Formats: sequence, C-alpha cells, structure tokens
Amino acid sequence: MKFAPKSDKELSEANLLPAGIYDFEIGTAEDKVSHAGNEMIKVDLTVFDANGGKRFVYDYLMEAMAYKLKHAAQACGLEDKYNNGSLTADDFIGKCGKLKLKIQSDKNGVYADKNVVHDYVVDKDPKATKQEAKNLDDILNDSIPY
Repeated sequence: MKFAPKSDKELSEANLLPAGIYDFEIGTAEDKVSHAGNEMIKVDLTVFDANGGKRFVYDYLMEAMAYKLKHAAQACGLEDKYNNGSLTADDFIGKCGKLKLKIQSDKNGVYADKNVVHDYVVDKDPKATKQEAKNLDDILNDSIPY
C-alpha cells in the first residue's frame, strides 16, 4: 500500500475546520453547574462547512462570559428571554445561526488542537431586517390595477 505519511499535527488538523464564520444548529443542550458552582448551559453544536460537511463542537454558556451568552441568545432569536434574565437549555434546542469558530491549542501539548466557539454572530439590526422583509412582502403582494 502506498500512502503519504503525515505527522501527528497534520492528522490532528485534518479533523479541524479553519478559523472563520460558520452556520450552526444546536442538537442538544443541558443545564449544568460548573466545577466552581456556577450555572451554565452546555450546548452540542453541529457546525456546517462550505462543502456540506459537518463537525460537532460543544460550548458552555454562562454569565461569567456575558458577551458570549448574550450573543448566543441573540443569534438564536432568544433576546427577549435574555432580557428577562432567564434562559434554560430547552430554549436553545434546535436553534440555528452563525458562529465564529477558532482553533484552540493545548498550551502543555498534552491534548490535540480542537475547534472552539469564539463568539456567536449577531444580526446587526434584527428590527431593520424584519422591516425590510415586510417592505418586500408589501411590494410583492401589492395589487396592480390593469
């Protein structure tokens, strides 16, 4: 058998997505408590690449990383629940959006590099987007007299 030998690093990187923005869907989510005793939500994400492939990544949403928690809620259409100060794992199940993925390396070199969620991509102005959709709908459904 002929093959191209690869280093451990090359083999590890073959299973990673490059840093960038990707579509995601949340498959499962569960309410948990961190080792430090803080409430958090663990989400299991399916991340889709440009070729239709997918990778599985997990993330932890917690108040200690407030920007990420808020952006995850906004990206998943849960801003009202976020603003009320109460989110549960069930709120996130089946939600889709976009996220910023990066590659995290183990500083001690014990574990392989892995993809992690850096942040969630928030629609800059969801109200404007809804208004634009309504305007388009009004135009398309306008009755034109003949």
